[in-house]
Amino acid sequence: MERFWNWVCSVVPLWRITLAVIMILLTISVFSIGFVESGSESYYITLFNFVVLGILLTGNVLILYQCKKGREKELEQAKDLETFEGE
Repeated sequence: MERFWNWVCSVVPLWRITLAVIMILLTISVFSIGFVESGSESYYITLFNFVVLGILLTGNVLILYQCKKGREKELEQAKDLETFEGE
């Protein structure tokens, strides 16, 4: 499992770009809901779009959180090791 997270976290800048794209699409969807007639096909497509973007946003944020938590753990271990070697 650690090998998987190392691979996923090796492309954190790509995950951040993906987060920005998701947020832009979400913003466009929020603005477009005001122009769509309630009950029409376009309305339901927009609602489905919100569901898909919500799932993608949740997954992306969880990945970024997990990578940040793992990175902080690595830095803490390195700091402890440095302190131990200094004594």
